[in-house]
Amino acid sequence: MVTALGVDVDTDGNGVDPLTHRNIIKRHWVNTGVVGGLAVSGRSDLYYAVSAGMAVCSMGDADGYVEAYWPGGVTENAVSAGDGTYSRIDSVYLLANTGTPDNLVHCAVAQGTPAASPVAPTLPTGSLRVQDMLVPAGASATSSASRNGSRNYAIAYGSGLGRIGYAENTTTTEQAYNTNWYTQVAATVLVPTDRLVDVRWTARASGSGGSTESSYYIQLLIDGAVVSDGQDEISVPANYERKQFSYSPNLTPGEHTIVIQAKCNTGRPKFTWRGIRTIEVFDRGVAQ
Repeated sequence: MVTALGVDVDTDGNGVDPLTHRNIIKRHWVNTGVVGGLAVSGRSDLYYAVSAGMAVCSMGDADGYVEAYWPGGVTENAVSAGDGTYSRIDSVYLLANTGTPDNLVHCAVAQGTPAASPVAPTLPTGSLRVQDMLVPAGASATSSASRNGSRNYAIAYGSGLGRIGYAENTTTTEQAYNTNWYTQVAATVLVPTDRLVDVRWTARASGSGGSTESSYYIQLLIDGAVVSDGQDEISVPANYERKQFSYSPNLTPGEHTIVIQAKCNTGRPKFTWRGIRTIEVFDRGVAQ
C-alpha cells in the first residue's frame, strides 16, 4: 500500500514511511550536492570549521535522497599535522545516516595520503564531499590548508543551468577557399538529465581586402555526428560585422562535445575571419 507526502499516519499505521519520503525528495533534485552554506575553512588547530548550510545527500540510489541541515561547527574528528616532505588532500564531508548506525547528520574529514601528486581520499559510503582541502608539507594547523578544486552543487529538477559551455577562436586568418568543412570552435558540456540547450555561434568576418562581400555555411556537430543540414548560410559584408546564429538541440545525460564547422561559399569571393569566433551553450531546462 502506498500513500502520499502530507498524509498523516492513521490508526492502522498507514502513512508516509521514511523510504517513500526520501524517494519523493529524490524527484525534486537532479543530483546530490551542496545547496547553500557549508563553507569550509581552516583553524588554528587540526580541525576544520564548516559553516551552517544544507545539502542533498543519499546513502544509495535505492534509498532515495535526504535534505540534510548542518548547524555549523567543527568537524567531528581532527587530522594529523602535515607531512615533512609532501602535501596531501583532506576531504571534508557530510554523512546523513538513514537508520544505520543512527539517524544523525555527521560532518567529518577524511585525511589524505601525502604524495608528490596527492589525490583526494575515498569517503565512506553515502558521504557527500563538501570540500577538498590541500594541506602543505610541514603544516601544524589546518589554517595553512587551502581549498582544492570546486565543489558539487545540487540542481533542482527542471531548473535552468545558465551558460554551461564556452570556447573561442581569436585568430585572424583567411578562410581556405574550397568546399571542405573546417572546425572553428568546440566546447565540452556536461548535463545531468535530458536537456534542451541553445548553441550560439558568434563570428566576425569581412571580405578579403575589405572591399568585397562573401558568405559561408555552418553546421553543428554533437559528439562527432552532424545534426544540422549544412545549408545555414551567413553573409560576410565588406566591413568587420559580427554575426550570430543559434541551434536548439536536445542533449542526453552525460558529457558532450559541441562543434561548429564552417566552409566557404565558393560562388562568392574569399573572406577573412577577423579575430572573433565563439561558441556558447546555454541550458534551457529539462527536455520534454
